[in-house]
Amino acid sequence: MESGGWLTRRIRTRGNGGSNMSKPGIISKHRGPGPAKVVLHSAGKSTVRKSGHRGKGKRGARAVKLYKQGYSRGYDEGVRQGQSSFGLLFEGVSIIIPTYNQREYALKCVSSIEKHTPAPYEIIVVDNGSKDGTAEAMLRKGGMVRVAALDVNRGFAGGVNQGLMMARGRHIVVLNNDTLVTPGWLDNMMTCLDSDPEIGLVGPVTNYIGGDQQIDVPYSEVQDMWSFAARHNRPDPGKHRVTERLVGFCWLFSRELLERVGYLDEGYAVGNFEDDDWMIRVKLAGYKLAVAGDAFIHHFGSVSMKALDEPDFAAVNKGNEQFHSRKWGDPHALVAKTLQLAHHMEQENSSAAPESAHLGKANPRQQLSTKGSQDGVMKTRRSCDFYPEGCFVSDAKGDVYRLAGGLRRKLNIPVPRGISPVQVAKLDLLGIPAGDAVVSASEIRGWPLEVRHVHVSSIHDSDTGWTEGCILAAADAPEVRYQISEGRRRKFATVYAAERWGVHSGHVLSVSPEQLHAIQEGLPIIAPPQLLNEDL
Repeated sequence: MESGGWLTRRIRTRGNGGSNMSKPGIISKHRGPGPAKVVLHSAGKSTVRKSGHRGKGKRGARAVKLYKQGYSRGYDEGVRQGQSSFGLLFEGVSIIIPTYNQREYALKCVSSIEKHTPAPYEIIVVDNGSKDGTAEAMLRKGGMVRVAALDVNRGFAGGVNQGLMMARGRHIVVLNNDTLVTPGWLDNMMTCLDSDPEIGLVGPVTNYIGGDQQIDVPYSEVQDMWSFAARHNRPDPGKHRVTERLVGFCWLFSRELLERVGYLDEGYAVGNFEDDDWMIRVKLAGYKLAVAGDAFIHHFGSVSMKALDEPDFAAVNKGNEQFHSRKWGDPHALVAKTLQLAHHMEQENSSAAPESAHLGKANPRQQLSTKGSQDGVMKTRRSCDFYPEGCFVSDAKGDVYRLAGGLRRKLNIPVPRGISPVQVAKLDLLGIPAGDAVVSASEIRGWPLEVRHVHVSSIHDSDTGWTEGCILAAADAPEVRYQISEGRRRKFATVYAAERWGVHSGHVLSVSPEQLHAIQEGLPIIAPPQLLNEDL
């Protein structure tokens, strides 16, 4: 853009994994749900000084005219380039940094990236309503820094999701603002990620964190850290190891993983447990987690959380812990059981139909991504593989779809009475093949089935089996609910998961334990993430 200064216009951010904010130095002013107010900052300087605008006579008028012409041409060119590059990815890394009232830490973090990251990259700073001028300070940096300034604190998950929506790199890093990256950090993490296709998420080691990513360090002052990091970060694949947990202070993953797992759950307040939540979903999708032991970054440690008063921190932490427990129950058992079921179903389908490498019976929604692995072929799942059959969902625009038979079918009719569609991200919907639109109420049945006064015989036939989509529970465990899908019983991970999909006691048919367990088990049904940002 040829002119300097500011240009303000109202647009709507887009949520398909690309970004309509493709230029460096952008502040996206989010005021909660609704359109975003975007302020575009030009990186260049005007060649016409402001004093020229006040000149008298023909020279002053000419200067004003030239200024306006240049401004207009710059604006038009910026819009054209933004439109032409929308949705295009680059062969580099998008580094997402959520911030909240920690300007100096954030500036140091960005400076360390600029100094120690030679690979192609972009930096996306998402400011969660800071009052200390963080967004303005980041904007002044220019270069490869893009800024989204939210008017309210949407927490770690909300901030990261905003950055994920804007990211354009083939790979993505989520990085805390209270970190300093070091020479070789990204190259070594990338080597770890590329070493095994089963590895989907990589984290570094550091001086201050929970779990096995913390290592002993010889320094006590930051200025002494750099020499230690230079020695430590000598490439050594022997230091790469698989782990069960990675703390969310620094993650590296591919865009493919994001498209399969989806956004973070914004039901967690401020911070804590949303990273554990996302890692459960990464593992359910079939990926492993790994630590790049030869990649060290310095972590000052929980700066934003420490800024909370102790009672506030305790309340936030307890609330998030309770939400996590209600959503997942026993996540370790869930993941282990899911991986076991998936392996069994893959073997079963390979034996029955070698030419068909997917889960279920010709269900396009459950087709698997395959790529080479140490065992030959690795199979991964998408978030939609854990959705119930026949459910109704909506996207950010309010369009409603029915998910059935592995397809998403847009409703071109009013939503059936009593149905409350569940909002899911456009990113997740795009992973489901599109079917013909629903144009008549006769094409759909209500979801979920109301069975309060229904006898078992009406939904079960000795020849055809159970009615597709019905909800069952054993008489001795009424809270453990299952959906019949493609002849299998799919367990709702928790009561919360069932309720998120609109399943309540009136939809559950009680059967004997023997009847229930005679049905083969399929993949579980989990709760979709809560999304407070309507642009996702």
